[in-house]
Amino acid sequence: MIMNRIPSVFLLISLTACLLFGQAGKREGGITSVAAPGVGVLGSGDEITLRDSDVEELNGKVFQVGEDGTVGLPIIGRLQMSGLTVAEAEHAINEKLKVYVKEPKTTIAGLQSHSRPVSVIGAVNTPGVYQITTPRTLVQMLSVAGGLRSDAGSWLVVTRKDPREMAHPTQPTADFATGVTEIRIPVAGILNGSDSRAGMWVVPNDVISVAKGEMVFVMGEVKKPGGFVLGDREHLSLLKALSLAEGLQSSAAPRRARVLRETAGERSEISVDIAKILAGKDQDLYLMPDDVLFVPTNTTKKIAIRTIEAAIQAGTGIAIWRR
Repeated sequence: MIMNRIPSVFLLISLTACLLFGQAGKREGGITSVAAPGVGVLGSGDEITLRDSDVEELNGKVFQVGEDGTVGLPIIGRLQMSGLTVAEAEHAINEKLKVYVKEPKTTIAGLQSHSRPVSVIGAVNTPGVYQITTPRTLVQMLSVAGGLRSDAGSWLVVTRKDPREMAHPTQPTADFATGVTEIRIPVAGILNGSDSRAGMWVVPNDVISVAKGEMVFVMGEVKKPGGFVLGDREHLSLLKALSLAEGLQSSAAPRRARVLRETAGERSEISVDIAKILAGKDQDLYLMPDDVLFVPTNTTKKIAIRTIEAAIQAGTGIAIWRR
């Protein structure tokens, strides 16, 4: 008799352990990953539409969760709703209605969410604030924001302000005093799927910030003028930059090229003989962030700085040198 009950006991223990560990979730890089965090519960600003054919005062009416987390309802007054699931909110309403209605069956037929914002900012195609009414992973949120721009940098930062979602104690960027946690994630690992944090859940009030990458610019008589992201590199060789710009035009004057550089607010020009570098008679030059390599046309006898700036702005649509 006792032996027959042992499997049942072990089954009960196993189920309990699964539930506990399932709720605990797992940590990815200092941020807890849990099933559908913060989604499916009511919050301040949410609007609910009620259905109850027996209670005319509620049927088809729309009510909003206030800043204090309560909803004012006819007949029963104010109820605390923030933090409740839809099922829990329905139960709370019906429990209050039992005083006035026999076997009430009020349901929440519609939910308009305004309390689960996730901000995606920076170098994405459609930055903005998005309401997550269904569970979203980090990579899904980047997709919702239109994906990364071509000038996106090598890192993104997820900032989490929920004090219940604390970082791991070894996370150096965690500010436990204010309950703010930041995590820095390489973009390459997110895009190629090698970083498991691409699948971590975002939670309400998360901020995903994608920094613009540092760039160098190649303008003038090249086949593909424009800006090129440095990525993980701190600098880029002139020959590599020319390669990215697909080489020189036949009308180029490579011996009279210039590198425009700004250091501590001071502008400078560096004369460059690209022909010598290509021939191996001079050392390659390393371009720094925001450098502009300008290759003039061979019909120009003299290059004025204003002419170079006008060409740069016309080619990129922006004033590269900060005013």
